[in-house]
Amino acid sequence: MIIANLVEALRKRGHKVRIVSLLDARDFWLGRLPARRLFAEAALVRGEMKRFSPDAWLVYCPRIQFPDLFGWWQRSKRYVLLKGGEETGRRSAETVPRPWRELYTFAYRKSLQRADRIEAIRPRTVRNLRAWGVAEERICFLPRAIKMWTRMPGREEARHVLGLPQEVPIVLCVCRFTVRRTEVDPRPGKTESVLDLIRAFAALPPNALLLLVGDGPGRGQLEEEAARLKVTGRVHFAGMVEHGDVSWYYAACDCFACPEKGETNRPYQALLEAQACGRPVVTMETEMARLTTESGRTGLLAKDLDEFQAHLLALAQDRIRCEEMGRAGTAFIARSFSINVRARQIEELILGGPPATGSIPGCREQGAVPRSQLAGVVPDSGIQAFGQEGRSTSASAGESGAESIFAQSRRWRNGWEV
Repeated sequence: MIIANLVEALRKRGHKVRIVSLLDARDFWLGRLPARRLFAEAALVRGEMKRFSPDAWLVYCPRIQFPDLFGWWQRSKRYVLLKGGEETGRRSAETVPRPWRELYTFAYRKSLQRADRIEAIRPRTVRNLRAWGVAEERICFLPRAIKMWTRMPGREEARHVLGLPQEVPIVLCVCRFTVRRTEVDPRPGKTESVLDLIRAFAALPPNALLLLVGDGPGRGQLEEEAARLKVTGRVHFAGMVEHGDVSWYYAACDCFACPEKGETNRPYQALLEAQACGRPVVTMETEMARLTTESGRTGLLAKDLDEFQAHLLALAQDRIRCEEMGRAGTAFIARSFSINVRARQIEELILGGPPATGSIPGCREQGAVPRSQLAGVVPDSGIQAFGQEGRSTSASAGESGAESIFAQSRRWRNGWEV
């Protein structure tokens, strides 16, 4: 979904975008494809490059398990990695058997060395890129962006369609109910955050409802916790919902809430979408939350679960405040986190013009955010972090009609893999 939205936005700006390879690099070391297919694919890609003669090659989320096997040796004018820095190191590499491990590690390193610019979407990935020896001036910090809905139903209409009562406060959470992969897995699943949400919700007025959109292996735990707290009748499980229909649930709620336990279980996209749909968010105060929410204006950030519960109670009892914060949230996302804004910024990476440095998405005004604030998130003054107007004076493809972009997806499964 993310790449499809970006491709659409770039095409609207006058760029030509072509997907060169749908190959999943994992298929080789998993034994799904013979090694000779790699050479055949390389020949096809090379032929396509000669016919298309692109100005840039884009790669989405390369890692050692599925690196870019073709782009770094094609000698395109610009080579850009999107969602870079997700590779964590030895643990990830060890999942790939030899001799593929050596080949894939080599390809991944060559991608990092060849890249003119590398987009990082969170502070942790900036630190990962540094650890791999990437020069600071090639790292661009661009948090994830979303495609905003062109039409949003009103609250009354949405509640009528979904069969929800009109006057009661409704709290929404949209996420997958994931769990830890193993008992010793240090990364919490999203289910743990939703369990904390149910416990905080239990203290809300008895007429309040909690609407959970999503599904997954942790659903049973959530149902058991709701029963234990005697709030089963107030917790509604909507199950899996098509993304195009999720806007009805955003419209129906008063606020969105999820007490994330860590970066790995953050409902990243949903927190942005809720603000875009005019609903305030309640979440924990983390480095990413501080960047993607205007605390006190588009959402409330909590230092601990007690404060989270207090914030949730405050918004559940004040619809007027929710509406005021919601209006600010829509403007905030449109200004800093819409896919159209991000496409302009990625266009800068492609065109190679002087980027707008020193500002980060999340600033209220167009001017640059002070370096001290940026350093508080990714401590180094050399990192380029684009703000809501991160575009230079270079001519864009939409203006000149001369630019074309060659994009590669790292994986393909039922459409774009994100």
